Amino acid sequence: MKRMHRSGLLRCWRSARHCTFWVAIAAFAATSLHAQTPAPASTPQVSSSAKSAAAPQLTPEDLQAWLDGFFPYALQVNDIAGAVVLVVKDGKMFFAKGYGYSDVKTRAPISPERTIMGVGSVSKTFTWTAVLQLVQQGKIALDRDVNDYLDFKIPATYSAPITMRNLMTHTAGFEERIKTEHRPGVPPRDLAEFMQQVGPPTRIYPPGRVVAYSNYGAELAGYIVQRVSGEPFPVYIEHHILVPLGMHSSTFGPIPKELQPDVAKQYGLASSGEPLPPEANDDEPIGDPAGALMTTASDMSRYMLAHLQQGRYDDYQMLAPGSEALMQSPAFTPVPGALSMGLGLFHSDYNGHAIVSHDGDSSGFHTDMQLLFKDGIGFFSCVNSDGVGGLLKAGWLMRTSLFHQFMDRYFPGPLAPSEPTLHTAKEHAQQVAGEYEMSRKPSGTFVKALYLAARVHVTANDDGTIETPAFFNLEGVGPQTWREVAPYVWQEVNHKSRLVFEVKDGRVQAWAPEAEGGFLAEPVPFLLTETLNVPLFVSSVVVLLLSVLLWIAAPVVRKRYGRPLELPPTEKRTRHYAQMATVVGIGYIGGWIALIGSASGSLAGFHIGLDPWIRVLQLLGLLCVVGALGAVWNAWATWRGRQAWWAKTGSFVFALAMLDIVWFSFAFSLISPGLNY
Repeated sequence: MKRMHRSGLLRCWRSARHCTFWVAIAAFAATSLHAQTPAPASTPQVSSSAKSAAAPQLTPEDLQAWLDGFFPYALQVNDIAGAVVLVVKDGKMFFAKGYGYSDVKTRAPISPERTIMGVGSVSKTFTWTAVLQLVQQGKIALDRDVNDYLDFKIPATYSAPITMRNLMTHTAGFEERIKTEHRPGVPPRDLAEFMQQVGPPTRIYPPGRVVAYSNYGAELAGYIVQRVSGEPFPVYIEHHILVPLGMHSSTFGPIPKELQPDVAKQYGLASSGEPLPPEANDDEPIGDPAGALMTTASDMSRYMLAHLQQGRYDDYQMLAPGSEALMQSPAFTPVPGALSMGLGLFHSDYNGHAIVSHDGDSSGFHTDMQLLFKDGIGFFSCVNSDGVGGLLKAGWLMRTSLFHQFMDRYFPGPLAPSEPTLHTAKEHAQQVAGEYEMSRKPSGTFVKALYLAARVHVTANDDGTIETPAFFNLEGVGPQTWREVAPYVWQEVNHKSRLVFEVKDGRVQAWAPEAEGGFLAEPVPFLLTETLNVPLFVSSVVVLLLSVLLWIAAPVVRKRYGRPLELPPTEKRTRHYAQMATVVGIGYIGGWIALIGSASGSLAGFHIGLDPWIRVLQLLGLLCVVGALGAVWNAWATWRGRQAWWAKTGSFVFALAMLDIVWFSFAFSLISPGLNY
């Protein structure tokens, strides 16, 4: 969730730095212990207690043997070109190896030392590290209004200001935004120009209250680093992190000419042989603080070791120990009982081990970074293909499940005691059942309607268990079933994952996966549910289409049977109004479908050049309001007249359909004053 992007409309927009709603779903799925990726034969599928007793020792030799058995088949079956895996331990690079190809056509192998890959939102951790460096110097205060550091103002929507602490915990309260402010083909802007032109997203939550992962928040933090330090953001990162750590093959800026041959190609499907085009960056600033880092596994080992060693690598103190502790110490908890997040790193504890992490996804690159601070171990993996799959691509699934398999093999932990299902399960299941939306969401623009596809449905079963949809399951088969093991804490049946619900006075306030500090789901009021509105809207569109067909067919039928239409002047006039309303309504809906379809190839398709067309569609929407009034008038006139019952019923149904289209347009912001979507 924290970090995904673009692909096809309402499926998977691949870019991690601009996460759409599927990203949040993906983040939740990361809490599951399943994997679509095949487990290698060398990984025994036994109970945790047995595995704990027989867990192999973590050695480079055993790790290589295991991964050598895993990757050849996993890459082939998932149609992924290549991958790299890195483990650091005891203050040094412990293991690093590439698998598959960085270029399918030339069959160039992936090298941990040379191959440069995009790490998506793992880049944000560099931004947060830079922020804490400046906090140490007294140039940034974590709890000061960020407006004090800016040359523009974030509107005071709420009484409390946004602070750097809010940005680092994704609790600034910004809505999700996908719009590209530049037209395609326009060179990307520097960070200052980008921030001044784009403007802040709408604030939909008071700061410090609700976690809503925000790429803009990271970009804003990077811009503050730039303004406070006096150096362009990519230059600051180079001078104060990359070069001192010896990360000479890493950059936030354009790839130097001498390093370009080492950049891995990124693929949708490796078997196609055709790499994806470079990430369309018209919607991103140069050196985007939210996700622009390109690096090698070898370089990442130095960065991870610095974090694991109280901010120090060799002779360079990247962060003071106290600042390093801030990144891993709990700073915000989405709901009571769930894991928290630190300042920039997410807690993802597993098998009894304290873990902080960040991952990232961009076009064809899927990256995972896990830090076991108390164990002195860091794990990093990256693949350069999306791979097969629908909603959740195999590339994402592989890098997500790989770390779980690593932990289950080498750090399985003791077998947890079997917790009985609570006697309150059936009652509580009824309370938590319903439709939910993610806190990372749009507000006040037409994108709100698109996010209906991201609604999450929790269903209560007769036996007191609850179910969530299949796309929460990394195996992708069947719904997931959960049982209550503590008050409003639900554990997946036969697995370790948990959901934690916050309930007050018998009403669900929100819920989150126990081990996913960046995810929050909130209940949806009935009148705004997808369950109610999507079927009604589809039915209304069908009514409009049938109305057109009937009006075309009716004259032919009447002529054939010699039954001319004889209506009083008022009914004839209102009938014409209804016909015009139908044409406007179909044009309005068809226009939205065409506009969204034309832009759905990538988020870059939703650019500022669409603004005039959106305004045209919104004007058609206002005409639909007039048309709905005409349809109501027609129904009233028809019911007062002497027409047949079927004509009266049809006019009534048509009026309801037009009213529903108007309701949907305003409820989900198809008609709205704002264009900052």
